[in-house]
Amino acid sequence: MVLGINSAFTQLRKLELQMESAPHYQDWELLARQHDQLSGKEKWKQRDETMLYDFVEIRIRHDKLRKLLDAENHSELLYALNEGLHGNMAGMGRPILYAQSWTGTKYLIDEFVSTTVEALRFIAAADESKITLPEKIDFFRRASHCYGRSALMLSGGAGLIYFHHGVVQMLIDENLLPNVLSGSSAGSWVCAQLGTHTDAELKAGYFDRYRYDMPDVSPLDVLLQRNGAIPPLQVKDQALDNFDSRMTFQEAYELTGRYISVSIAPAEKYQNSRLMNAITSPNVYIRSAIDASSSIPGLFPPVTLYAKGSDGRPKPYLSSRKWVDGSTSQDLPAKRLARLFGVNHYLVSMINPLAAPFVKDPKLRHSKGMASIASELGIKLMKDFLHIAESYSSRFGIDIFSPAFLMTHAVLDQKYTGDINMILDMQDFHLRQILHFFKEGEIEQLILAGKRSVWPRISMIRNTSLIGRVLDDILEEIDQRELQLAGEAHKRMVGAT
Repeated sequence: MVLGINSAFTQLRKLELQMESAPHYQDWELLARQHDQLSGKEKWKQRDETMLYDFVEIRIRHDKLRKLLDAENHSELLYALNEGLHGNMAGMGRPILYAQSWTGTKYLIDEFVSTTVEALRFIAAADESKITLPEKIDFFRRASHCYGRSALMLSGGAGLIYFHHGVVQMLIDENLLPNVLSGSSAGSWVCAQLGTHTDAELKAGYFDRYRYDMPDVSPLDVLLQRNGAIPPLQVKDQALDNFDSRMTFQEAYELTGRYISVSIAPAEKYQNSRLMNAITSPNVYIRSAIDASSSIPGLFPPVTLYAKGSDGRPKPYLSSRKWVDGSTSQDLPAKRLARLFGVNHYLVSMINPLAAPFVKDPKLRHSKGMASIASELGIKLMKDFLHIAESYSSRFGIDIFSPAFLMTHAVLDQKYTGDINMILDMQDFHLRQILHFFKEGEIEQLILAGKRSVWPRISMIRNTSLIGRVLDDILEEIDQRELQLAGEAHKRMVGAT
């Protein structure tokens, strides 16, 4: 018996080591399913029962929807859907349900989500004689408002940006990329590319291949202007040269259907940070916004924003104001996304090197307890150290470090996690890597690290975001139908006169 247990444990550990080095998601998933089978978690997923959620309620609702769908009972199905539609119904969205096994969670939850999606599409496709267009519009708008939607927030993090590449490419490949996205500093660069490239371009491995144009010398050479290095501002401009400089936030939305947001911070005191997007600043050039969002105080000069004027030409936007690195004030602007886009579920890709060492995923059990306390204590000690260092430097008239102190303190004084978190692990990079531009092998490893951070979370992301995405798609189809009917009515009216 003991030998059998030891043998199983050895096999499980062997599978875990193979999973850690798996080069592709398909390889990892195959190993993970073997692990779940051997550990007994596959049987756990097959059973409805657990104290972690109200499985009785979910089973009752699922069976009711299934019965009405099979009977093609439009009116009763619409009534059943109207009874309630939200992401964490009966606790089925709890992260702990996805921490029990490597691949997915209870099959009942998967079935409930799939059946709900089928029911929504069935109602949307119903003939006018069964459910009228006004009834559909009323239901789907209310359902979308109540259910909410997911957003992906991408933090700042300089050259560690390639971790973001792995995260978003994985979400793109699995059709899980939210339509609402935000980015600050390095994250804004990724956001800009997501907003200005079509699905077809992104699915062709765009973020696997894209490389930023960086000099051969080290960042230290750039800062000290030695070994023939070009100035820091020229380095940044060179890296941004491949970005579309004439596309506005509104035009990006019209091209891709994605709402991208860029965080910027004010260079002056007593001003508020801003979130630039197709709603708040439709005519602002995306290239201008990401230029500002990545202007690190003390390293790059503040930036004046530019927008497309009424004559189609560039003109200053808020010409009396200048802007700097968005990660200093709102690296992850959750509240503003909630207000502007009805977001109530957040995916986070976190690479900020000033905060990453102290951030633990609060949604995972192993991140609670002493680990969480140690994380909070580390942040407090760092903030106290910065306060003391700034006081001493000011006392002795040394102001050169003041912008860095203020920026670091502001960065640490923020929340860096959401509902589902992809956090750069300290083992995936070293401090020395921040002091030089990445080589190709290091870039590939960072991209792979980003992908690996998504692999165990794919099932959770799918289950918690699929219904919201389907509601958005259906509403878009209904809006197009409304426009078509309005156009036809207008033609009839013109013809009659």
